[in-house]
Amino acid sequence: MLWGNVILSKLLSGVLVLFSLVLFQSLLSDVVTVAGVKLDLAIIILVYLALRRGRNYGMVFGFLIGFLSDVFTPGTLGLGALVKCLIGFTLGSFKDNLYLESLYSKGAVVFLTLLLNDSLYYTVATGLSDSTFEVLSRYSLPSALYTSVIGMLIFLLAARVHQRRLDAERSAIQTE
Repeated sequence: MLWGNVILSKLLSGVLVLFSLVLFQSLLSDVVTVAGVKLDLAIIILVYLALRRGRNYGMVFGFLIGFLSDVFTPGTLGLGALVKCLIGFTLGSFKDNLYLESLYSKGAVVFLTLLLNDSLYYTVATGLSDSTFEVLSRYSLPSALYTSVIGMLIFLLAARVHQRRLDAERSAIQTE
């Protein structure tokens, strides 16, 4: 029964994250756009979950958020799911081998992941042309920089929440 509760808890937390992400993308993404540069919260969450929980979780979560974003662009339906699935799997494969203690290294991973995501997506969607390089330099680079800075703040907040949870568990064990 304990394993059933753990699996259900992980499933519900995943559904909650997906629901929150869709809600953010549809309602609040324009609010956090700065000078036309959009925040890609999906990449931040994908990087965090893939590096924290591994390649299977990263792959499934990448597929789901990619598919949900593809729903809004039916012309390339499935491409975002494929790209984010591959990225989630690849990042998750490095879970145990990538040593990311520094906040700057986590920001660099978010930066490179967003560039890889956009490069793969636009290259497959439009082919390798001059417009692909223009889109990447005009939109992807600023978005990657903005997203990596916000990602570092989110990682810092997540680390503090995680540390407080560990401290609370330790104090609860000591008082027993």
